[in-house]
Amino acid sequence: MNADDPEKGRKEVCLRLLAERKLVGAALGFDLCPVPTWDMLLDLYLAHLEGRKTYLWSLCMASHVPTTSAHRKIAELTKKGLLTRSADGQDGRRVSVGLTQACISLLNDLFDRLR
Repeated sequence: MNADDPEKGRKEVCLRLLAERKLVGAALGFDLCPVPTWDMLLDLYLAHLEGRKTYLWSLCMASHVPTTSAHRKIAELTKKGLLTRSADGQDGRRVSVGLTQACISLLNDLFDRLR
């Protein structure tokens, strides 16, 4: 872990946690060990660090649960002030999803402690 660059260290922790979730899901099945909220937060945090936009559909896929369940979790996270949603494009049909600054701060702290 890089102690000189906190963002790089946080990214390393996030990537390690994402890899762990994939290994567990592949071994046991995501249906036996669902953690959709955590899967989505990890995906969004990595996108934030990489400066990428995340769209609703891809976030639903990252959750490893049915789309309707993912939408419910996204609504819960938004209501708790952890996620933002905004319509993109001229017709507004693409919805981008991101972390709020409050959520980024929480995850920064968590990943710093995990390092």
